[in-house]
Amino acid sequence: MAVKLSVTKGPAKGKVFTFTEHDTFLFGRIPDCHATFPDDTQVSRHHFILEACPPKASLRDLGSLNGTYVNGKKCGGRKKDETPEEGAKHQFPVVDLKDGDIITVGQTDLSVTIEKGAAHPAVQAGMKPGELSELSPDQLFQLVFGGEKNPGLLEIPGFVAERELGRGGFGAVYQARRKKDGAQVAVKVMLSQADATEDAVQRFKREMEVNRQLDHPNIVRFIESGSHKGAFYFVMELCDGGSLMDLYNKNRGPLTPEQLMPHALKALEGLAYAHSKGFVHRDIKPGNIIIHKGTARVADFGMSKSFQMAGLSGMSMTGKTAGTPVFMPPEQIINFKYVKPVSDVYSMGATMYFLLTGAFPFDFLAKRDPMDVILNDDVVPIRDRCGSIPKKLATIIDRAVTIKDKKRYQNAGEFLRTLD
Repeated sequence: MAVKLSVTKGPAKGKVFTFTEHDTFLFGRIPDCHATFPDDTQVSRHHFILEACPPKASLRDLGSLNGTYVNGKKCGGRKKDETPEEGAKHQFPVVDLKDGDIITVGQTDLSVTIEKGAAHPAVQAGMKPGELSELSPDQLFQLVFGGEKNPGLLEIPGFVAERELGRGGFGAVYQARRKKDGAQVAVKVMLSQADATEDAVQRFKREMEVNRQLDHPNIVRFIESGSHKGAFYFVMELCDGGSLMDLYNKNRGPLTPEQLMPHALKALEGLAYAHSKGFVHRDIKPGNIIIHKGTARVADFGMSKSFQMAGLSGMSMTGKTAGTPVFMPPEQIINFKYVKPVSDVYSMGATMYFLLTGAFPFDFLAKRDPMDVILNDDVVPIRDRCGSIPKKLATIIDRAVTIKDKKRYQNAGEFLRTLD
C-alpha cells in the first residue's frame, strides 16, 4: 500500500512524495517543512499538515492566509482581516483524501494517488475510532473476548481474562489469570483502527518480538503477544500501584518534588537502559509510568510506536478522534518516522512538568490547533507556572523541554545523571 503526492503544477513540478507507512507531511514556506516554497507569497509558514496512514490520508489547514483547496473547494484558511495569531486560534476540519484528489496551494497543485494492498483475511469488523469509549466494561469485554455462544475478536491461548483495569483510545487493559499456574498478569488489547493488511500485521509482530530484549527492573516485563481479527494483545506483568497519572488524580492535583522525584529517577533508569540498547519509547506520558511494589516502571515500550508505524492506529494527529499531543516534542510532528532518544527526553520532561504544575509546557488554548501551538509557540518556563519549584530542578526540566532538540539532554542517561 502507498499514498503518493505528485506535484503536477508549480515550481516543483515533477516531484513525488511517497508514503508506504504511517508518516506526516508539512507543506509551507519555511525550512522545517517537507515541501518548502519560500518564493510563493500565497504559501504560509506552515500551510497544511497531511497525515498518511496507507491506504488512507487526511489533511488539515494550519490557519493559512490563502487557504488550502481540495478539488477546488476551500478547506480552511483564516479570514482576510485576521492576523496569523488570530487565524491560528481556529482548528480547521480534517479532510479525508481520496485517490485522484487535487490539492492546490498558491502556484502548486499536488495529485493524490492511493495504492491499496490486499486486506488481511481477518480484518476487525465494524469498529470505528471513538466507539470504544461508548461501550460499558461488559460490552467491551464481550466485543474482545466474547463468550461460549458469542466468539469475540480475540482468544488468548493459556490465559483467562477476568476484569477491565482501564482503557484508552485504541483498546483496554485487563487483569487475567494464567491457566497453568494461576499467576495474575495484565493483558493489553489494542484494536486496529485501520485495515490490518498482512504486511502491517507481520511488521508489527516483528517489531514486538524485538522488544522482548528489554529486560530491566524499571521497565514493565513483556511476556508475550499475538493477534486475531484486527485485535492485538500483549501479556505483561501485573503491577500493583497504578500509574503516575493515577497518583496525580489521587493527590487531587500536582505532586511535590519529594513525591515525584523517586519515581522520575527510576523511570529514567529504565528509559536510559532502553536508549542504550537503541530503543525509543515514543509515547512517554504519566499514564505510561507504572508503580509496582513502590517503584516506577516504564510501560508500553514500543507498543504505541509499533502500532503507529505499522499503520494500525489510524490517524493519530489529524484524525477526527486524535488527541492533543501535549507530551509530544515539535520534531515528532516534523520527523514522524525518525524519532530519537532526545524526543523521549522532551516527553519525560513534559511529564514531570505536568505532574509538578498541572499544566503543559505549551499553552494549549481551546479551539486553537495544537499543531500550530507546538510548531510556532515558545515553551513557558516551569517557574512561571509554579514559583515554588526549586531553581536547580526548574533549570533541568526547562532544558529537557526546550524546543531545539540539540539543546536538550540527548538521551535519558544524560538527563538522569544531571537530575540525580
